[in-house]
Amino acid sequence: MNWNGVMKTAIRFGSEPGVAKAARNAPRGRPGGAQSRDRILVTAGKLFAARGYSGVSMRDLARVAKVNLGAINYHFGGKAALYHETVCRLIDDIGPLFGPILGRLEAGVGAAKGNPGALSVCAADFVEGLVGAVLGARKMRWQMAFLMREFHQPSREFPFLLAERIGPMHEAVGGLVAAAVGGDREAPENRIRAAAIVGQIMSFEAVRVVVCARLGWKEYTADNVAFVGRILILVILGSLGLPLLDRIDAKEVR
Repeated sequence: MNWNGVMKTAIRFGSEPGVAKAARNAPRGRPGGAQSRDRILVTAGKLFAARGYSGVSMRDLARVAKVNLGAINYHFGGKAALYHETVCRLIDDIGPLFGPILGRLEAGVGAAKGNPGALSVCAADFVEGLVGAVLGARKMRWQMAFLMREFHQPSREFPFLLAERIGPMHEAVGGLVAAAVGGDREAPENRIRAAAIVGQIMSFEAVRVVVCARLGWKEYTADNVAFVGRILILVILGSLGLPLLDRIDAKEVR
């Protein structure tokens, strides 16, 4: 595999921190300094993820973040600007998580040259990586919850999020789909197939509580995340008509 190509693709998908930082021009320093600003952003991310834009008041945010109301206005200039900065933070945070996965996928699909076995390896690596990133990254819990809320209740920031993170993922998966079943990645039927693959994986974050309750799990542990990944690899390879890999034995999935 051409790892230089992987890294170039990963950077294009935003695996390096700071993708959204160029759009920022928020003042730093007092009151509270950079630490106060960062605490406000993280707290805002958690509250917006849990309650949505309209469900978060600036007074509630100031109380939870343990800052005064003036600090929020000083650093961000208002609620709408704060929400935009929170989306920028989300984009920066998930870039290093998603970027390398998508970079490997595109490089692998290109190197496979239509070989079904090689495409199976690419697909399995992608599914395993994305399942681990979405379900297993404990430091990304508010980011994933925020992303899920934007999927279900898109804000005016959704087009920005679509362009920076969601669209590139669907395009990369569309390349895998086109290589496996034929046609163009931009064909409507292949866009639907790509959305189905991404949606199957992302949905396990949205229904985390249901899955854990149904399976008697307390949480998505590393073993449980790996279990979900193995099942989804089987399902997704089957949906693409790709051969199962020797290392994926249905009898081992218990």
